Amino acid sequence: MAIQVSDKVRKIVCRVLGVESFAQIQEQDFEAFDTDHDVDRSKVARYAHRNRGSVRLNAGKFYTAQEHAARIRRAKQQDLPG
Repeated sequence: MAIQVSDKVRKIVCRVLGVESFAQIQEQDFEAFDTDHDVDRSKVARYAHRNRGSVRLNAGKFYTAQEHAARIRRAKQQDLPG
C-alpha cells in the first residue's frame, strides 16, 4: 500500500530524518529497537489525552525496547519439552 502524503510533509520528513528522498524512507528496514532512545511511560501518560489511538498505549501497557529485548532473551533461554 502506497503512503500518500503532501509534498510539504514529504519535505519535512526527509529533512528531519536526513534523507534525500521519501523513497529512501520506504525502503529502510525499521525492525531494530534502539535502547538508547527508549520510550518513557511517564511522558506517554502525560500526553495520553492528545492520543486518539490505542487504549493500551495511553494506559502505559506496552513493552519498552529494553523490556522487549529482555523478554526475547528469557524466551530463548527456556528449554522446550521433548
